[in-house]
Amino acid sequence: MNITIKATKYELSPQTEAIIEEKLAAPLRLLGKESDRALLEIEIEEAPPEGRSSEPCRLVARLIIDDKVYYADAVKPNPESAADKVRSELEAEIRHSRGRASRLVKRGGAMIKQMLRLDR
Repeated sequence: MNITIKATKYELSPQTEAIIEEKLAAPLRLLGKESDRALLEIEIEEAPPEGRSSEPCRLVARLIIDDKVYYADAVKPNPESAADKVRSELEAEIRHSRGRASRLVKRGGAMIKQMLRLDR
């Protein structure tokens, strides 16, 4: 698992960087064995000034596993709360895709079973 953090127009302290890295490494546990091949790119920047003066921090995360890309972003007052929001979005995307694949496998197996029954 590789994690890269990039700060654009934002002063990122080592303590804040460690907290963000710890929070955003949590969704990787859902991947199981695929987490070794995962690449997590985190970008933190100052939010654009138009209409978001009270929320100065924007956090964007991209999780890349082989050919699958999961994306999440959040604009919050501080990086820790933005990391919480991004973590929950990434976990939801991973759970959704994992559930979809298993549903398709089950549906395919049911179709094969039905075809075998019709041969009798």
